Amino acid sequence: MRAERRLLRLGEYLAGRACQRLPEDIREERYREWAAELPAILHDPQIRFAPRRAARMLGYAADTFRGTALTHVSARRRMPAMTAALSLLLLAGLAAVTWNIQNVVRAPEHPLNYLQLAWSLLLAAFPVSMLVRSAARVTTLIVIGGTLPGVAISLWDAAQAPGDWVNYLAAAWLVLLLLAVRLASRRARTRRA
Repeated sequence: MRAERRLLRLGEYLAGRACQRLPEDIREERYREWAAELPAILHDPQIRFAPRRAARMLGYAADTFRGTALTHVSARRRMPAMTAALSLLLLAGLAAVTWNIQNVVRAPEHPLNYLQLAWSLLLAAFPVSMLVRSAARVTTLIVIGGTLPGVAISLWDAAQAPGDWVNYLAAAWLVLLLLAVRLASRRARTRRA
């Protein structure tokens, strides 16, 4: 019983901290809604084991906190041109995913096809993360994660065809992109501090 009260208090604390990041007009309503869910999750009869129910309840409370952290209150509206550009980038990424899936089906024994598929999935994830207004940290990780396989693919292609200078140029371009992202994220952190 005592542990249950502590768990509920911890969950209510996390929900309360999450609500502090919301606009004032919906703060109290969301807190009541989220706090009412906590005992329902903690006493869910469909889950047999109490530790599992406690973990789900704390996961729910932590997710409300994480969700409000990713949604910035004063986020500006995205310009229509930016949304259109991101939509085109998403379509291009999905086309690359389709193409690479087709390559994997044609030659499943070729490991480079799987790497190219992973790369195209990460490239398609970038505009999605921008369109849903995720935190800049997550977007930076997606850019870095999408660029690293590109460098590996370019270097692999360069090793396969050492006389083709385009592969070296592509690898150099992607390494420069990684460096630019790293410098931009470092600069943004120093401005906030």
